[in-house]
Amino acid sequence: MRNPDSYQRIVIKVGSAVLAKPNGSVNHEILSAISEDIAWLLKKHHDVLVVSSGAIALGRKKINLSKEPGLSESQAMAAHGQIELMSAWKKSLNKFSIPIGQMLLTPRDTELKISSQNAKQTIAKLLEAGCLPIINENDSTATDEIKFGDNDLLAAKVAKLVGADLLVMLSRVDGLYSSEEDVNKNKSSSIIKEVQKITPKIKKMAGNASDMGKGGMISKIEAAEICLKNKCAMVITSGGNKKPIRGLLGRAKSTWFIKK
Repeated sequence: MRNPDSYQRIVIKVGSAVLAKPNGSVNHEILSAISEDIAWLLKKHHDVLVVSSGAIALGRKKINLSKEPGLSESQAMAAHGQIELMSAWKKSLNKFSIPIGQMLLTPRDTELKISSQNAKQTIAKLLEAGCLPIINENDSTATDEIKFGDNDLLAAKVAKLVGADLLVMLSRVDGLYSSEEDVNKNKSSSIIKEVQKITPKIKKMAGNASDMGKGGMISKIEAAEICLKNKCAMVITSGGNKKPIRGLLGRAKSTWFIKK
């Protein structure tokens, strides 16, 4: 089903390059559009969770470190940027009277028995209280996101943990293109509309990671693989669309991963 309204529990992953401008400031226009769509989903009684990247990207604005930061520099930027990130989400969602709860996890927290159970219980209580969980990796101490991904894998593992039936990946691109060359040419006709199985051919279509986000399409394909194994659909679409989630109802450019 290529309709977000057909799913009950939805995880929305927002990438660094979607939320942050190149200068390290928040893209408030995009954040406002995403927040409005979250409010729409909540009014329709969907369970919604957000996995938000952006701490490191936002932390670069006020912490002047080397142009090519190492692990410790990235962790320091994350410690500062996480405050900026949550402040931006709170301000944007306050317009719709949506309270938020911050959770900092690592992919391991979703796998270890005790920590995963604690995370699951916390999320359940936040949803029960009408509080939107906003999850990010604990970048100031963890290294998984900094080294390997832009929260794509964390989002898939959170979706698995909470039994979500849809993961929405809001990215800089409209979906999975048939080649990296087509991405550069913005050749929309080459966007793969639906994927039912992750094959070597699909993996070859993934391009390189972006500068501000470390995941790129490669980690999104890996996330889709996790979702499909756990009966969770996934869709990749541009977070820069005017109605990034509601626009999917009007067949906005996107790639759906649906197991049939």
